[in-house]
Amino acid sequence: MAVLRERLDDNPQAVEGDFSRSHGRLRICGEKQHFWSPCLELTIGEDDECEEAVVATRIWGTFSPRPEIWVGFVFAIGVCLVIALLAMTFAIAQILLGHQPWALLVPLVSLLIALGIYVSAIVGQGLSGDEMYRIRSYVDECLREAEEHARLDPPTRPDSSSQL
Repeated sequence: MAVLRERLDDNPQAVEGDFSRSHGRLRICGEKQHFWSPCLELTIGEDDECEEAVVATRIWGTFSPRPEIWVGFVFAIGVCLVIALLAMTFAIAQILLGHQPWALLVPLVSLLIALGIYVSAIVGQGLSGDEMYRIRSYVDECLREAEEHARLDPPTRPDSSSQL
C-alpha cells in the first residue's frame, strides 16, 4: 500500500486513490473520468494457503463502477422491480374481479426497461476496458517495485512489511 500511495503523485496512467493499511480504492483522475470510468477496490492480507515458513501476502482486487453509478443502477432496477410487483398485484385483482387485466403490460415494460439498464451496463464495461487496463498496469508496476523493495530489504517481522 505504501508503494501504491507514493506513486500516486506522478504516474503516467493518471490514477488517483484512497488507502488505509490494508484496503485501497483506485480510479482514473477527475478530469479524465467519464460516466463509465471504473474503480478498483484492493484488499491486502496474509495468504493462509502458503507454507508456514514463508510470510506471503495476497491481494484481492475487484473492478466495479464508481459507487454513485453502482447505486444508481441498483436503484433503477429496484424501482422496476417494485413497479412490476405492484402491477402484478393490481392485475391479479383485475382478474379476480373479472375485468380486462391490462395491468399485465406494466411488468413487461418494467422488464424491458430493466433489460435496457443491464445492456447499458454491459456496454459501459466495454467502454471502460482501456481504463481498467491503465489501472491494472499501475498496480502491476507498483507490485513489481514492492517485490524489488522486499527483496533488497526483507522485513524482520510481518508488521514492518512494505507490502502491508
